[in-house]
Amino acid sequence: MAAVNRKDLALQSAEKIFADFGYDRATMRMIADDADLKLALLTYHFTTKLNLYRAVFEEHQHLNELRRERLREVDLAAPQALEEIVDAFLVIGDAAEEGVRKERYLKLVLREAADPRAYERGIIADLFDPMAAEFIEALGAVLPGKPKSFVRWDYLFSVGALIMSNSDDRARALGGGESDAVHRLEHLREFIVAGLRAGTAGS
Repeated sequence: MAAVNRKDLALQSAEKIFADFGYDRATMRMIADDADLKLALLTYHFTTKLNLYRAVFEEHQHLNELRRERLREVDLAAPQALEEIVDAFLVIGDAAEEGVRKERYLKLVLREAADPRAYERGIIADLFDPMAAEFIEALGAVLPGKPKSFVRWDYLFSVGALIMSNSDDRARALGGGESDAVHRLEHLREFIVAGLRAGTAGS
């Protein structure tokens, strides 16, 4: 097996283990065993668990860059600017990436964002906050009557809704086994746009 393939295999196993167990509970040994690789190989490529953890996020960073590219194409003065901003935010749902890997990645994002110690690792600050700031600024521009705190919180609520909608397991359970996942992004778009349009200017 070529070295580059082993490294990619290590990243995929790390993605799986970190998503399932979180940063603190996951170990380099667990990842090596899942990838059927020697622990020394992981240490050679990544040195530390934190480096490997960060590398998993960097592996998917193109998704955030795609969102920023789409956002910058939006004419903020256009009548449909709000909808187009939301579309740019949700483009990750249509991105050509293996479903299981994207689901694990979004689960990992949710874990990291909810971890009180995440600031120590700097991943959210370095890889997500610049994108978030651009979206919040754009939303503020097309929703001038909304307070900044409303826009910030609505952005965060949208992130949570996107991550939770990535898997239809919960919806399937609540629907008695039925799933309407094929329309989930359409439903989510309507939900986010409605939430952004709602709210009082003085809230």
